[in-house]
Formats: sequence, structure tokens, C-alpha cells
Amino acid sequence: MVKVLLVDPALATLAGRFAERLPDEVTVAAVTSFGEAELRDAAADATIFIDARRPIGAAELAMAPALRFVQMIGAGTDPLDREALAEAGVVAAYNPGVNASGAAEQTILLMLALIKRLPLSQSQTRAGRFAPGEIIAAGIDDLADSTVGIVGMGHIGRAVVERLHPFGARMIYHARHPVPEIESSYGAVRRPLDELLASSNIVTLHIPLTPETHHIIGRAEMAGMPAGSWLINAGRGGLVDEGALRDAVASGHIAGAALDVLEHETDGTNPFADMPSVIVTPHLGGGSRNSMNGTVERCTANIRRFLAGEPVHDQLGVVRSGRV
Repeated sequence: MVKVLLVDPALATLAGRFAERLPDEVTVAAVTSFGEAELRDAAADATIFIDARRPIGAAELAMAPALRFVQMIGAGTDPLDREALAEAGVVAAYNPGVNASGAAEQTILLMLALIKRLPLSQSQTRAGRFAPGEIIAAGIDDLADSTVGIVGMGHIGRAVVERLHPFGARMIYHARHPVPEIESSYGAVRRPLDELLASSNIVTLHIPLTPETHHIIGRAEMAGMPAGSWLINAGRGGLVDEGALRDAVASGHIAGAALDVLEHETDGTNPFADMPSVIVTPHLGGGSRNSMNGTVERCTANIRRFLAGEPVHDQLGVVRSGRV
């Protein structure tokens, strides 16, 4: 009997959907917390892990002596210690692009909620205060008059460009390589990161978290952004130095931020709960019905390939010396 274990508690409600798409000889189980004791008990006889955010390194692998395959549900692979997996003989794969539409729409949602002061408007009217003058005085921006800097031009970055274009925003982007079709079809212009930050009143992040990109937006980068600008992070929490962000928002240099991800989100705490101008959502970008349908189908298809002895799609290699 093969056991598939969903090791991120956010996936527990999907256990039945995974089971429906796997052979009868496969059992599907799920953890309900990030607790170590629960994982140790559940992983002891697991052959396959399905993961989203849970770190998997030497300690977790030691709890799962029968583990042979790890399937990530989306594009993010930063929770995986690839060298530890390779040493243990465990294959890993991911799902690039499966949640691009959902993540891009979440980004546009956060962008609009932020620059239109939605949290302040809602909190005031919910409390029975109708003071539009105060909200207008705080500053409301329009996408049509904005320059949006998009850091990263993978599946999600491109989907953001496609959805931003009808609003009339000027778009600049930073990526390792030019993306000609984005430039010709949508007028986006490629710029070095420092120029993008200096030229954008809205910056949105869509790059993977690696040793090279950890805190890519730190104190110096925020200081280089225009006063009163906005920051959106729907990529990975570790891309932003959260302490520096608190200081930049508190000083007013950054008008506000919208974060679908946090550096330590599995702790279950919001480090910006005391800052009304920082919107935090619980990593929902890939959680739309459409995205989850694609995720389950692609994950289970890969698991069936693995069980049949066939090459899995989108297999990860080993990252050494901090390079992708």
C-alpha cells in the first residue's frame, strides 16, 4: 500500500479530491497542523509528500524513512532542502504556472484595495463613520495614472501584465532576460531593479525565493522608491525585509503595503496587525477554484507517473552554492 501525505495543513480539505484521482491501492492522509509530533506519526509510513509551505529538510526526511517523492502544489520550491532530498534519494517536482491566473488576480485585488484605501473605508463605515474627506485627504491613487514596476516575468508576472494593461498603467519590469512579447503587446519596458524602484509608484513582486533574492527589497531598496509609493508582495514572504518595511510605512515614505505572503507565515501571526495601512492576506493567491482544480489534477498526474516508474514532469534538480 502506498501512502500519500499532505504535509501542509492548508491542504487537508483536499484529501478526498486527491484520493479520487489516485489508484485504489493508494491511501491519502493529511496533517492538521504544523506540529512536529503529528508529522512524525503520520510520516512514518508515507511514500509521497504533497507540500505547499512546510519546510522539508534532513529532520523531516528522518521522520519519513519510506519517502521517495515530494510533489509541490505550485511554483514555489523554497521550502525544500534540495541537497538533503538528493542525499536521501527522494525525487521532487513542482507545478509552474498552475496558479498564474489566481495569483495574478489576487495581485490586482491587493493593488486596488491598497491604493483605493479599501481597509480604511470599510473600517470607518463599519464603525458608523462616513467621513470621505478624511480618506480622500489620506490619498487615493488611480492605476491609470500609475507606473507599476513588476519584479519577475514568469507565468504570474506575465499574467499580471495582461490584467493591468486595460487599466492604462505604465508598466516597467525587471527580469533576468528580456520578454519581447510583453514589450510588443503591452508596452512594458525592461529596466534594472534600482531604476524600476526609483521610477515606480507601485511595485509588485513575482519572483521565487532563493538565497540570491532573500530580502531583495530591503531598507536601501525602499529608500530608493518614491515617497508615498506602494508595495505588493504576492511572491514569497522572504523577498521583503519586514522590519525595514515596518519602518518605511511608519515613517510615511511607503504609503502602504499589501502582502499575500509573510516571511514566517506558518507561525500563524500577523506582524503588521497594528498597522492599518498594511494589508495581509493568508497566502490565497493560488487558492481559487480554478487554480486548485488544476493543482489537484497536475499533482495526481505526476504521482501516477511516479508510481508507474515513468519520468515525472517538472522535476527539480539540486541547487548548490545558493544559485538557481
